[in-house]
Amino acid sequence: MKKGKKIPYGVSNFRQIRFQNYTYVDKTKYIEILENYGEKYIFFLRPRRFGKSLFISLLSNYYDINTKAEFSDLFDGLYIGANPTPLANSYYILHFNFSGINTSDREVMFQSFNRIVLNSLNDFIKRYGLNIQFPFDDQPADVLNYFFTEVKYHIDGKIYVLIDEYDHFANELLSFQVELFERNPYFMLISLKEPLP
Repeated sequence: MKKGKKIPYGVSNFRQIRFQNYTYVDKTKYIEILENYGEKYIFFLRPRRFGKSLFISLLSNYYDINTKAEFSDLFDGLYIGANPTPLANSYYILHFNFSGINTSDREVMFQSFNRIVLNSLNDFIKRYGLNIQFPFDDQPADVLNYFFTEVKYHIDGKIYVLIDEYDHFANELLSFQVELFERNPYFMLISLKEPLP
């Protein structure tokens, strides 16, 4: 008896779905559509469990220079496998996922956010075999600035930045820590007519 495909409930890893006999509803045509928009910054605003993380994983596997040798294994039988765009496997992928930020208090949240940024940058460095050392463990903006200043001397190509769950910690604060959200101007997402006190 032939074993059927598994249902990928809660699975948001495109590679896992393709290589472990999960059902996949082909959304790869949207890659071509997004490229034709010609936009530098694209936001996916959809409800939870709408496939945003899986689509980001799809984009990561499609554009990553490291997956070029696996292109046919990943995309055979899908729209984009038969219709690849010129940008396929042409980027270095920098992926951030902010779903795991601890929002219990301000200091813990900052440390958690900083750790995710550092882990993502270190993952990038290891995946592409780069020799970049961070001389400090400081503000995330400073770390990112240092990284982008330094990395251009170590790679020959462009970086595709993918950010998953970018609003997760703000939603956690709004749901469970409203006072902390209101006390911290970094999380104010609305325009204010008067300056903050």
